[in-house]
Amino acid sequence: MKEFLKKAHLFCLLATIPSIGISVSLSQGFLVLSFFFGIADQLKSGNWKEILPNHPVSKIAISLFLWYGIVFLIHLVFDNSSGYAKAAWNGELKDFFLFFGLLSVGFTRKEDLPKIYKALFWLFLLLVFTGVAGGFTPVRLSRLISDLYKTSSSYRFTHPLGSISSIPLYISIGLMNTHLTFGGLLQFFSAFAVFGFLRTLIQGDKKKILFAGILLFLYCLVFLLNQARSSMIGAGVSIFFAGVHLFFIRKEFSKSFLIKGASLFLGLLFLIGIVLTFSPAGKKVIGPLFGKEKHTDSGRTFIWDSSFPLIQEHPIIGAGPGNYNKEIEKIRIEHSETYSELSYFYEVTQRGHAHNDYFHLASVFGIPAALIYLALGGILIAYLFQSKQDFQKLVFFYGLIGFFVSGLFQCYFQDDEVVILFWILLGLFVKGEILISERDNA
Repeated sequence: MKEFLKKAHLFCLLATIPSIGISVSLSQGFLVLSFFFGIADQLKSGNWKEILPNHPVSKIAISLFLWYGIVFLIHLVFDNSSGYAKAAWNGELKDFFLFFGLLSVGFTRKEDLPKIYKALFWLFLLLVFTGVAGGFTPVRLSRLISDLYKTSSSYRFTHPLGSISSIPLYISIGLMNTHLTFGGLLQFFSAFAVFGFLRTLIQGDKKKILFAGILLFLYCLVFLLNQARSSMIGAGVSIFFAGVHLFFIRKEFSKSFLIKGASLFLGLLFLIGIVLTFSPAGKKVIGPLFGKEKHTDSGRTFIWDSSFPLIQEHPIIGAGPGNYNKEIEKIRIEHSETYSELSYFYEVTQRGHAHNDYFHLASVFGIPAALIYLALGGILIAYLFQSKQDFQKLVFFYGLIGFFVSGLFQCYFQDDEVVILFWILLGLFVKGEILISERDNA
């Protein structure tokens, strides 16, 4: 029975990772099964102390969810509306079970970790190749999955970008439902794609160089077709911090190689950009990257403007989970009456979240939640820059830094597919740090 629990936990965890790029329901199902098999194994073995990882990064993450619980209980006591608990669960409160990703990775053994990293690589391949396919078809690839178990009431197409030499291009969303979700997943692999390729150049194996070069080219192409600028900014920040760490602190690459590597990478981006520039479709792809306004730009300002009063009215405990849409609707009505010329924009802009992770956390759970989340990012960078983990593992973690930056423009911490991968990667980092600490102490 003991071995069954271990194998079932590992199998479900490994299945969770590539299924993130296929279906959020599928990945959530495997994640929950993985957690319960894992915790059953820990309890059966009597490993009570190992259920919660003993590391500062995981402790701050746990404190964030403890604050979630405190805020929920306060609003549950003082909220007079019926059905508040259900509304809170359907809102932000249910996100706590995505945290199972960090805990489930913590239940693994040292010999299991290579399999998890291999599963991450398969997820990377899945995102790249479904991204390429999605950029050249008007049909949403997600229908290949959803049509297996439900009948669609509408037939949504992928947004067209135009064509290059009669070849039609579309915004690439892979198997996801939105380009922002797909972009959020892509940005986690930015350092892996770039610095993995640079490492093959040093090794000198021509087959590996060709394979890594093709993957990097396709990754950049998919990212450009994806059009999620918030993710691109996050990816750029991840690459920058990875470069500083790997070149100047860990010295994985010589400084002379910095110029060669940067030239190759920028040359690749320039080549893709030149090809895209000579077509209307290409101009749509690269125009927003150089300041061309998109229709969604002004929408963010209206969303932020509607969120600030929530923070002012409830600075400590926020509006409460499940209350964001209801409370923001009141504010928009007030603003529409005060600024009647802007009433149309307050009416049509998105309501589901604040389009900024920090604003959304402060609006719903109060300023302390945003500060805890910010502290999580800060301490992660501190431990990442002093980490002794191998290069092959570290390149998967720099995307976590970019995640905290891309959240300035989009609520990625509210996006289930992206958050599952975030917690799994964070759990892998913590697991690696704990194993190294145990080895050093021994």
